Amino acid sequence: MFNRSIGQNQGISFPIARAHVNVEAADLMRFKAAALFDAGKVCRAEVNMAKLLAADASWGAANTALQTHGGFGFAEDCDVERKFRETRLYQVAPISTNLILSFVAEHVLGLPRTY
Repeated sequence: MFNRSIGQNQGISFPIARAHVNVEAADLMRFKAAALFDAGKVCRAEVNMAKLLAADASWGAANTALQTHGGFGFAEDCDVERKFRETRLYQVAPISTNLILSFVAEHVLGLPRTY
């Protein structure tokens, strides 16, 4: 369309780059949680935070892919549509992000228990 790669447009490349950064950050937290677990240390907070970051990064990446593909991203023969639906599941299963945030608020930050 513009006689160049679509990735040369900042409106395309920046959201994809941000999605990559968020996936990498989630991966680092996963490694931290795994290292603590392997060392026999308590890692409840790190495991919960890794799950939250991974779910958010996955959702963000799927949303970026859908936005990049435009209306074609909703076509059933395009894998973007399926990935978009599947990543929403990570926000609620096996434990919802709200429960993770509640755990972090209470057990990591020492905030009063919420009801």
